[in-house]
Amino acid sequence: MNRLPSLTGLRLPCAAAVFLVHAWLFTGAFADQRIADAALVLGPLGMTGVSCFFIISGFVLTWTARPDDTPARFWRRRAARIYPNHAVVWSATLVLLTLTGAAATGEPREGPVPALPALTNLFLVHTWIPTREHNAGVNIVTWSLAAEIFCYALLPLILPALRRLPVHRLATAAALALAAVWTVPLISLLFHGPPIAEAGNVPQWQFWISYMLPAARLPEFLLGALAALWLRAGHRPPLGIPAAGAATLGCLATGAALLPFPFLPAAVTAAPLTLLVLAAAAADLDGRPTRLRHPALVHLGERSFAIYLVHWPVILTVNQLLPAEGRPLPAALAVTALHAACTLAAAWLLHRTVEVPCYRHLATAPHHPGTRTRPGAPHDGHPTGVPHHPRPADRVHPPRTPQIPLPEHDGGRPRRHRGPA
Repeated sequence: MNRLPSLTGLRLPCAAAVFLVHAWLFTGAFADQRIADAALVLGPLGMTGVSCFFIISGFVLTWTARPDDTPARFWRRRAARIYPNHAVVWSATLVLLTLTGAAATGEPREGPVPALPALTNLFLVHTWIPTREHNAGVNIVTWSLAAEIFCYALLPLILPALRRLPVHRLATAAALALAAVWTVPLISLLFHGPPIAEAGNVPQWQFWISYMLPAARLPEFLLGALAALWLRAGHRPPLGIPAAGAATLGCLATGAALLPFPFLPAAVTAAPLTLLVLAAAAADLDGRPTRLRHPALVHLGERSFAIYLVHWPVILTVNQLLPAEGRPLPAALAVTALHAACTLAAAWLLHRTVEVPCYRHLATAPHHPGTRTRPGAPHDGHPTGVPHHPRPADRVHPPRTPQIPLPEHDGGRPRRHRGPA
């Protein structure tokens, strides 16, 4: 079983929203302009899914953190989780772009694939450069991995200070993090420049600062971390999953109607999304059933990272084989189903042959002869290790709650696998 399976299940609708944005909006899927205009509502919803990923990551990595861990061990596990999948998909996408003559966005390309943007994409530093050429890179969805890597780099340095906060200060710290989320779009409005068509003619600098700049996504990650500490202290959120989900959609609809674009990627939904993550985790801790714990959702949620990485290259590949754009509704839905089926198949293959075995072999430092390990000590992320989470010796103590398995993708230790999958 997984711990906090509702959080794992929550990943799938977030990934599905991003998938539909790319399958329908980025490819001009619908010939009927009325349907195409109606599908535009998915744009903000996809950005909300990405924001939820950042909050879940901060929550889970804090929830699973061990006081005896070291930054080097943490960074090794994160690199083992991220880079093998990324390197394989990057290589396959580069071959695809080279053979088809397409740009990373799917548009026709003149000349070879630009070398420097491709290399910065490989090393996940491309979104620190405020140009469309670098931000797109090879696999356009990896901009969020660059932001995640930045958050991972800082978490071991920040978490000790967060743990030292008195319980009654956690809400204040969360309010400051939320204020930082809102400050980002305010700063972005000071910048102008040529528009970026994919974002509805939003100026490139505003789009980059409010959406892609890694430092701008750190406050959402910290909201998740603070939420985990708050929940460990024995608190419970004021809203359940349905109410928090409805609040998220309501805030998103209101923000889309009243506020400029830079507020949509995170600011208008950060608070209700944090409550949604808290509600899902609290329900699992209290043993209450949720729809997010459905086995199919949890199963696909465990593979959400692979789904996220491969879906855009799959869409590009299918569209190269079926190049017509602006299809009638039945044909567009059929092609979308083909996109989804191929994405799930490619994600399953990536998860089974790359993600799981690479993490198993790379996440744990080699054992040196003569190194003593006390009985019951943590295995530092080894897939077959016995979960061991010592009680933290700080002011925020976990309540006595049922031991429920943790989400696989962001935890310090994955679940026990029965076989290679």
